[in-house]
Amino acid sequence: MKLPAHLSHSSRETLERCAKAYFLTRVARAPQAPALWLVGGSAVHEATEHYDLMSVVGNGDVFPAGQVWEVYFNNQLTEAREKEPNENKWRRSKTEGIEDWRRMGLQFVQSYIDWRERSPWEIWTTPDGEPAIELDVSGKLPGCPVEIKAFLDRVFWDPVMKKLVILDLKSGKRPPKTAAQFETYAALLKVKYDVDVHMGVPFMNRKATLGKPFDLSGVDVKEIGAVYGAAWDQILKGDFKANGFPRECYPLCDVQAACAAQNGPLAHLYDPASPGYQPQF
Repeated sequence: MKLPAHLSHSSRETLERCAKAYFLTRVARAPQAPALWLVGGSAVHEATEHYDLMSVVGNGDVFPAGQVWEVYFNNQLTEAREKEPNENKWRRSKTEGIEDWRRMGLQFVQSYIDWRERSPWEIWTTPDGEPAIELDVSGKLPGCPVEIKAFLDRVFWDPVMKKLVILDLKSGKRPPKTAAQFETYAALLKVKYDVDVHMGVPFMNRKATLGKPFDLSGVDVKEIGAVYGAAWDQILKGDFKANGFPRECYPLCDVQAACAAQNGPLAHLYDPASPGYQPQF
């Protein structure tokens, strides 16, 4: 059984929510059912990244939003169909089908562009001269022996407050409940560039505006590292229990077909808790 070589905010969050789901996705490598909201959200991220890359070289005003969106959305659909050709097996909202996302996604991209055009914030440039767009700040934190992978959607410089702001695009309906994601990013940014971040904030594409900001001025690198160190200890111990609330698994979990707690048809291939377990890794 080969353990992952790194952690991330999303993987630690999965471990905390349901350690069994972490095991099935990150260790057993069970098949993951595509989700239409992830297809659309990924395309929104790619299209807005394209816009910002054009904007930093002065070409943002000629950005062909509709064409760019169609390319990225269709590419994401193709990737999802390669994983699971039967679209009826995809996880999706009952009210948001593919054509709904084709329309909504472009609106989400345009909402970000409109906000960028009226916002005074500027894309931050790292000490290495790199624009902070999908910025890789992966690295190690004190107290955690493995690398923590992290790519920041954007880091902005606020010329009014004279401070850095981490922004994360959210194409879903719910804003983040805690500052955990932003705190991880702030700690890694501090280690990599020795800079302090003032605030973390989501951009809620559906509402075309910023969500609730999180104060990051008190982030302690060692405390964040200790959180990830504890998660890694749990992984090393092989503590991969299911969360105990099967009804809460749908539609969030994408490996239910491989989970014994859900009586998944593939559980005997990937879940050691399944009778007749025959590992595939």
